[in-house]
Amino acid sequence: MTNNFKFKLLSHLTQKKENQGFTLIELLVVVIIIGVLAAIALPNLLGQVGKARESEAKSTLGAINRAQQTYFTENSAFATNTTTLEVPAPNGNYYSFAVNNTTGTIAPVNATALNITKDGTRAYAGATQYYPADRSFQTLVCRGTLTADSNSTIGAAATGADSTALPVCPANSALVK
Repeated sequence: MTNNFKFKLLSHLTQKKENQGFTLIELLVVVIIIGVLAAIALPNLLGQVGKARESEAKSTLGAINRAQQTYFTENSAFATNTTTLEVPAPNGNYYSFAVNNTTGTIAPVNATALNITKDGTRAYAGATQYYPADRSFQTLVCRGTLTADSNSTIGAAATGADSTALPVCPANSALVK
């Protein structure tokens, strides 16, 4: 190295200021950016929690519908309660399950949301119907509306006048499956 270069390098290093850290403005900008990101992400996260809780109702209704098919195949009649079906833990923290008004060819079941506003869950209903003509089953699951002032139970699925009509969702619900 040349002496001139060494001198300029040493003088530059001695004149260089020490690291002074972040200014208050820089810290405030970072805090504001983190706050905006949290405000955007938090509602999305809470909505996903409600959807996860609803999956409990959908999967349990599906299990009850399949258990009703098995029970009907073995006993030529639908079960009148969930205890007879031996479905594991049908009543959870967010839903209460009940078989309602079982008739000869249809077995409706309701999943009542226990706290519709706090948990962000909707009521569900399902049904299993047996068709004697071709010895087959039809099942469905219906999702209720999510409003704070609505009842947390939707009506049970029903059929038409004859045993060949498909089960349908109640008026205040939509077909899930």
